[in-house]
Amino acid sequence: MADQQVNLNTLSLEQLEMVREQVENEIQTLSDSAAQLKHAANKYIEAKEAIAGLKGAEGKEILVPLTSSLYLPGKVLNILLKWYVLYTIYNNNNNNNNNNNNNELIMIIIQKCKGLDQGQGFTNRKVQIISEQLGKLQQAINVKRSHMDQVMQVAQQKITLMRQQEKK
Repeated sequence: MADQQVNLNTLSLEQLEMVREQVENEIQTLSDSAAQLKHAANKYIEAKEAIAGLKGAEGKEILVPLTSSLYLPGKVLNILLKWYVLYTIYNNNNNNNNNNNNNELIMIIIQKCKGLDQGQGFTNRKVQIISEQLGKLQQAINVKRSHMDQVMQVAQQKITLMRQQEKK
């Protein structure tokens, strides 16, 4: 919605209530968006930590899960291949959507960047972009809260004025 300048003093109490509800809904929408961005940033941070955990893993012995209770011994020969195998097995055998989404994000990052260092740089850039957007969103929320305070202040003045007129 386009922000329009309205003289709040010219509005009735009912109109002020409608404006208050609209601003409240806008604040809620912006707050929900901020929460989603924070969640996305956390996923990238988790992916970065998981990628960091892969450094130096080549040549190490691992257990590859075939099912939830059956593992086969293996040796990490190539980080990208390892992730592809684990990602494929995980998708086929695990229904935990939250972990699946995180593993999918890690897999996409590693494939896109063609390496662990580039993957960490990618996640750092994404977190920085999200943080910048969060800052802008927080500024917008603060402006809306200021608008809400103005509406409430005018409404309170009108109520006070109406009570004074009733006493006369």
